[in-house]
Amino acid sequence: MHRLIVSVFAAFLLVAPGAVADVAEERVTILLKFLPELGHEADGKVKFVSESCLTCVQRHDPAFERFNSRESVLQIEVPKTRSLELAFEIAPRQSERVIINDTDLSVRRDRSTLLVALPPLYEDAIWAPALETDIVEPGMVLRIEHADLARRAGAYAEGRFPILERQAADNLTFAMREVIRRLGLGERVAREETGLIMVMGFDTNFPAGHTDAPPHVHMHLRWPNNVGSQIGHYYLDERGLLTENKVGVRAFGLRQLRFGPGETFATIDNRGQKIYAHTITAEGHLRIDRPDDDASCLLSPAGKGFQEGVRLDCGSLGTADIVVTNDLDVGLIVARTGEIEERFRYDPGTGALRSPSAAPAAPASARNPEY
Repeated sequence: MHRLIVSVFAAFLLVAPGAVADVAEERVTILLKFLPELGHEADGKVKFVSESCLTCVQRHDPAFERFNSRESVLQIEVPKTRSLELAFEIAPRQSERVIINDTDLSVRRDRSTLLVALPPLYEDAIWAPALETDIVEPGMVLRIEHADLARRAGAYAEGRFPILERQAADNLTFAMREVIRRLGLGERVAREETGLIMVMGFDTNFPAGHTDAPPHVHMHLRWPNNVGSQIGHYYLDERGLLTENKVGVRAFGLRQLRFGPGETFATIDNRGQKIYAHTITAEGHLRIDRPDDDASCLLSPAGKGFQEGVRLDCGSLGTADIVVTNDLDVGLIVARTGEIEERFRYDPGTGALRSPSAAPAAPASARNPEY
C-alpha cells in the first residue's frame, strides 16, 4: 500500500509539475525607481538581469513603467515573501539610489551591475513614482504633490501644464490645514478615534496609473480601513477658482454626488456624526463650517485666484493670509501664515520629508506618570 501511494504521488509530479510550482511562485508587483547622479539626467538604460531571479517577471505597463530625465521606473513581479537580490545593468552616471515606495534600498556595485537587496514583501509596492511630501499632525495628514514638467504623464502628458492650478492647490491645502487647527477638527477625530483627515492636491505624473485629473483639492475623513470614506474633489479652473465638488464613497458602490456653488456637503464619521461641512460659493471661494456650532472659516483668494494666496477669515478665531512656495530643485516648501514662516525640507528625488517632525521628549525625571 505504501509503495502504491509513493507511485501515485510520483506520477502526479511527472504529469503536473506546475501544480506545486504555482503555489510557491505567488507574486507581488513592485516598482523600483532608479535616480541619476546629482546634476545628471537619467538615460533610461537601466536593464533588469533576469538571471538574478529566474521566477521574476518584468512587465512594461505604461501606467507603471516610466523613463524620463529625472528617473527610471521598472515594473517587476517578484515572488511573495522572499528575500531576493536583484541585479541591474546601469550606466556610469546612474547613482546608487534605488527607491521602493518612499524607502531607499540597500545596494552594492559589481562593476557595471547594481545588486539590489529586496526585503520579503507581503503586498504590492507600487508607490515609488509618487512625488509627494507628507506632513503629519494629530488627526490629519497634509500631502503636497510636486508638479515637475520633466515627469509629466497621464492626463497631463501634453498640452498646457497646470502649474497655476498646482500653485492654487498648495495654497488651499495649507489654508485647510489652518482651518483644521483653528476649528479643532484634527484633535477631535484623533480623540474619538474615528479616522484621519486627509488634505491633498493632485498628481501630475500619473503615479501607478493614478490619473488625478482635472486639477482639484481634497479634505476628506478617511474612516478606519477606508471603508465608507466620503472623498470630495474640489475642482479648480484655469483662473485658480473652485467650480464644483464631486463626492464618492469608498466600498459601498454608491453613485458619485455633485455639489455645485451654494450647495453644502457635510462630512460624517463612522458613527454618523457631522464633523465639518464644505460650501463652494458663487464666486468660487470656499467656506468650511463646524456643524455643531457657529464656528466657520471663509477661504477667499488673496488676488484674482487662489494661486496668489488665500485670505482666511475664521471670525472670532482670527484671520490670516496664507502663501506657499515650493522649490523642487532645492527640495524646500515655505508656508507663510500671517507673520509665521514655516520651512519644510524634502528629498527632491522622492518627496520624503527631511525636516524634523517629532518634538523631543522631556527628560524621564520631568515626566508625569501615565496610566
